[in-house]
Amino acid sequence: MNSRQSLKGAYLLVGAKGLAASIGLISTLVLARLLHPEDYGLVVLVDAVVTLLAAMTELQMASVLTHLPKVTDAHLCTAWTLNALRATALAALVWASAPLLAWFYGKPELESIAWAMSLSVFLGSLQSPRMAMLARELNFKSEFILTLSQKLVGFAVTLVAALYWRNYWALVAGTVATQACALVMSYWCAPFRPRITLVKLKDLWGYSMWLTASMFVKTLNARMDQFTVGKLFSTHTTGVYSLAGRLSSVLFTETLAAALKVISPSLVPLQNQRTALAKAYLNSLALVCCLFLPMATIASALSEPVIAIALGPKWNDVTDVFRVLVMVACLESLGTVGLSVVLATLNTRLAFHRDLLSLCARLLSMSAGYALGGFTGLLWGRAACALVDCLLYFRIAGQVTGLSLSQQTLSTWRTLTACVLTYATVAGGQLSPLAVPPGGAMSSVLGLVAWGVAGLILHGAVQWLIWVFAGRPDGPERAIAHYLRALINRSSSGQSA
Repeated sequence: MNSRQSLKGAYLLVGAKGLAASIGLISTLVLARLLHPEDYGLVVLVDAVVTLLAAMTELQMASVLTHLPKVTDAHLCTAWTLNALRATALAALVWASAPLLAWFYGKPELESIAWAMSLSVFLGSLQSPRMAMLARELNFKSEFILTLSQKLVGFAVTLVAALYWRNYWALVAGTVATQACALVMSYWCAPFRPRITLVKLKDLWGYSMWLTASMFVKTLNARMDQFTVGKLFSTHTTGVYSLAGRLSSVLFTETLAAALKVISPSLVPLQNQRTALAKAYLNSLALVCCLFLPMATIASALSEPVIAIALGPKWNDVTDVFRVLVMVACLESLGTVGLSVVLATLNTRLAFHRDLLSLCARLLSMSAGYALGGFTGLLWGRAACALVDCLLYFRIAGQVTGLSLSQQTLSTWRTLTACVLTYATVAGGQLSPLAVPPGGAMSSVLGLVAWGVAGLILHGAVQWLIWVFAGRPDGPERAIAHYLRALINRSSSGQSA
């Protein structure tokens, strides 16, 4: 596949994730008006445990099929068989652990929620393995359809259930419906007739073993804060923390994940060309940082009016949590650009070692934060370990590409500097009397939009000035300037015609 086709695939997938994120954002905002923090708190406790159990048994067959040098029909059937065995074992494990979960947290409602979620994890493990082959070819049209359809179905079911039940069962119903839709649509988008066999087990397991171990440690790492908050604090606080995390994920992590899903397969042809691989990785890192970090910075700076307008007064506690978690989500996602180059070169053992170090860092930072400042300290401990996560990703990427930590960090220094100045200006501006325009809700919304646009313009101007004074080096600024110039020229040519 040529670069033009790859770029088209990237646009399509990122566009799909952007639309899905928009649907997810609307869903989150609507449901927050219908439900309460306690509802989110109950479901997130089960979801954290289910996700951890899923990670313990996750075989990462899609990633294996994407990165293996040669894939046959026997590989696909073996992958499907392994996933089917895993789905059955996982559903049984979730079902059996339901009473223990309810006892541990002292919440009887968790037992029935876990039983319902066992159906979700079963359905979610049986998707067509041929979807991985489409991703391998950077053909993301089917994934575009799959992503949007499951978001729409999940939103519709959750909304109807929320209007009817007005409790946590709406979230559970939406989760099950989403997985059921993904299962059906995967076979519609990528037809596949499964055959039970393990003939290619050896080919798949060697790569999958380290990736599975890495996924388990990574999931334990990612869900540790939910376990901790759920055990140490009330369901209200857990729900607040959960919704803040969901908002940050919908706004940034999901769209970034789409970009990263394009990056890794595009680096596979450069596996044995270290210099070219390093250059492609640095370009990807700088571009992702340039496009996504400014938006996260402005969202964090405007967290107070965003939460007040979007969610209403009963969710005021989300403000400070969202301010931190949106930056955490963006930092960790930027770091995973480094993971893309590691997976592209099949160095999965490095990913496992990184995740172990990250887990230790998170244990120390969150424990120290909680001991020093309770929930607020735990939150800032979470932020500290996000920075460590990012640097650890850079470290393993450096082992693969030969790039030093400073080389990787310096590739993003202009964006980071502009983000610091933008955050200080926008956040400081919220303290002025002009930050709250007179009038009703519409005036508040318009004022928020104006601040957001002003922040983006300010960031663009600052980064452009830094780039110019730095001597206009190669980087995302040059690529963006070239794209804008071409767009203006095409527009001018169209008007002339």
